[in-house]
Amino acid sequence: MYRAKKREIAIMNVRIAATAVAFTLSACASTPPNSADPGSIADPYEGFNRQMFAFNNGVDKYALGPAAGAYKTVTPEFARDRIGDFLRNLRAPVIFVNDVLQAEPSRAADTFVRFTINTTVGIAGLWDAADHMGVEHHSEDFGQTLAVWGVDSGPYLVMPIMGPTTPRDLFGSGVDRAIDPLTWTEFDGDPDLDDKIAVGRGVLSALNARVALEDQIEQLNAQPEPYVALRRIYSSQRQAEIRNGRPEDESELYQDLPDFDEFDE
Repeated sequence: MYRAKKREIAIMNVRIAATAVAFTLSACASTPPNSADPGSIADPYEGFNRQMFAFNNGVDKYALGPAAGAYKTVTPEFARDRIGDFLRNLRAPVIFVNDVLQAEPSRAADTFVRFTINTTVGIAGLWDAADHMGVEHHSEDFGQTLAVWGVDSGPYLVMPIMGPTTPRDLFGSGVDRAIDPLTWTEFDGDPDLDDKIAVGRGVLSALNARVALEDQIEQLNAQPEPYVALRRIYSSQRQAEIRNGRPEDESELYQDLPDFDEFDE
């Protein structure tokens, strides 16, 4: 019975995301981004987005920021690093599935090797042993998978607490939640314990991320127009993640080669 309940919750996450997609995709065709600007993205709901941006700034200023400051004060950097490595290792199964769905066998193999090494040698992921062995971390999610499959991102959105996203990434986050093994894991058959673990994971992730991004957030807030700056950062970063670090224009791969015509006589 409890397993069925967890299944319903996971399906509901996907349905909520799908509803948001259906609501927002209508704006895609009417408000195209500036193709000359690689960091641009359609923003037809800017009024709503700015309100959510202001709301999220308030949450950060009066709740998350102070909580992260207290967390940083009482938690040594070594402990925060171990928590960060542990939480990142928990995402490996989701990353692996998306590597496979994107037909990236080399990256999928790296993810599998990293998870195996870090879960064993790294003591349940508390230490990123794989990184020290030269197997570097990379991140994937179903939003990126949809992009690889040719699904358009849709318009820019700013959601309460969640922050910047798009219909594609919002739907993708619901799917990632559904395929995360921890969504289906039962701890001693105790629903309350499962809920506490899920909340604890979310809180620790938020606090660790807020501490890690402290300098970037200060720089963002110092911009003349933080909203526009965040929109550009989000769009550019997502495009880079989708390309897996590859140049946007493959001709850039050869730009440092000499002009062989100059050797012709």
